[in-house]
Amino acid sequence: MHFRNGGPSISGMNHTALEDKLGYRFNNPDLLVQALTHPSTDSKPETRRAYERLEFLGDAILQLAVTQYLYHHMPQSPEGELTQLRARTVSRANLGKYGFILGLDKHIALGKGEERAGGRSKNSIIANTFESVFGAMSLDSNYETAKAVALRVLHEALDSAASHPKEINPKGELQAILQDILPETPSYETEEKGPRDAENRFESRVFWHGHAIGAGSGASKRKAEVAAAADALDARAWLRMTL
Repeated sequence: MHFRNGGPSISGMNHTALEDKLGYRFNNPDLLVQALTHPSTDSKPETRRAYERLEFLGDAILQLAVTQYLYHHMPQSPEGELTQLRARTVSRANLGKYGFILGLDKHIALGKGEERAGGRSKNSIIANTFESVFGAMSLDSNYETAKAVALRVLHEALDSAASHPKEINPKGELQAILQDILPETPSYETEEKGPRDAENRFESRVFWHGHAIGAGSGASKRKAEVAAAADALDARAWLRMTL
């Protein structure tokens, strides 16, 4: 299904190939330009603000779209499992993967310094741009349209989540995401707090760069650490950290 609304050429650079992959034409080309313009392109605060606001909106759009999909397609799954599946689907690693599939690395505008630093191959930049594009799309049309496109683009990840929920690996995903930002492995502090047969016998916290970014409990040390990693993936506290 294609949503076709506007023209093919955007501010001197042709993004038709990207719009074709999305299956959506922008009514307001400037919104797509904004979404694809990384803050490294200039020092103006309004450039960074515009990009980050679209990224913020896109993050919320994707979170809600995936939440609704999982809720309706997995009626027997408990809240904790749905939370982990959502975290896996909208993780930076996953959004970066689908951003590369869309070819965002060929369409983003980067500053010379970021270009030299290999910004086009950075998963974190591609994941952020993926979010900003969907933020722009929701403003250009509406939530339902952006949701439909997002679910189609992410269909492989969503089908995998619904078909193989037990293959969740929050610890591995968290480590991959964080090491893509800075090469430091997250660490876990786990203590035995409850009686031997308690569901929350162990409590764990996960730390990265000296900050606690997630907490969880479980009947075993492993389950508590997995719960802490899932909590960190859901909260994404590292996005608010100054490193």
